Amino acid sequence: MPRILLSGLLMIVLAFAGQQIWGVLKRSNWFPLETIHIRGLVNIPNQVAVGAMETPKGTNLLAIDPETIRARLLALPWIHSVKVKRIFPSTLTVTLAEKSAVGLSRQGERLMVLDEYGMPIKPFEKGDPLLLPVITPLPGAKQAEQTVLLLNLLDKQAWIKDQISEAVGMPGGGWTLYTRRGVKLLLSNRAEQELSLLHRLQKRYKILDLRIRQVELRIANRIAIRPESLPEATRPEKSDPKRAPTT
Repeated sequence: MPRILLSGLLMIVLAFAGQQIWGVLKRSNWFPLETIHIRGLVNIPNQVAVGAMETPKGTNLLAIDPETIRARLLALPWIHSVKVKRIFPSTLTVTLAEKSAVGLSRQGERLMVLDEYGMPIKPFEKGDPLLLPVITPLPGAKQAEQTVLLLNLLDKQAWIKDQISEAVGMPGGGWTLYTRRGVKLLLSNRAEQELSLLHRLQKRYKILDLRIRQVELRIANRIAIRPESLPEATRPEKSDPKRAPTT
């Protein structure tokens, strides 16, 4: 028998034997899974992530496919990326990164949690981050792009970012922002400069701490402030010329 043919036949026999041995090892109890380490969880409970893996303890580590577990975890709405590693004889480590929740958007009657790319993560539920602005861009195909532009703007104006409860897109690239105290801020497509001006005025005069309803910033280098309406009980009485003064 030629040497090349003999070598080929030997490789086939060894490959077949290797497959048989590998199959036996995978079905054995030699490497039972005992410990699962998951790093990077923020919004997902540990038990939810473990349940999504569908890999109970006691499973032979050789029978666990890291790519299958990775795909199962990526199906969870919060998950951005996953790495899975088997550490013999009995440990599985999972390192993941979650998406960042940066805002909320209205879709019909539901609120959706938005990621840093302006894309919906999941419907808003009890337990999700509460102090996020509700963002309503102009209707159209570029809503995600508008949302990202607003988020970048607020990142540059960190002094007011946490004060914003709602943002509504306006024609021409402007925004109407609402603070958590109920003050309405009217911005044009020069919003960064306008918020910088507002910041200077806030540091000097604390205007956002006053009893005001609206700040108009769309006038170049100027602002117009509308005060709150006084409650009826605190308004001064109008004098009645027909009424005689009391003594």
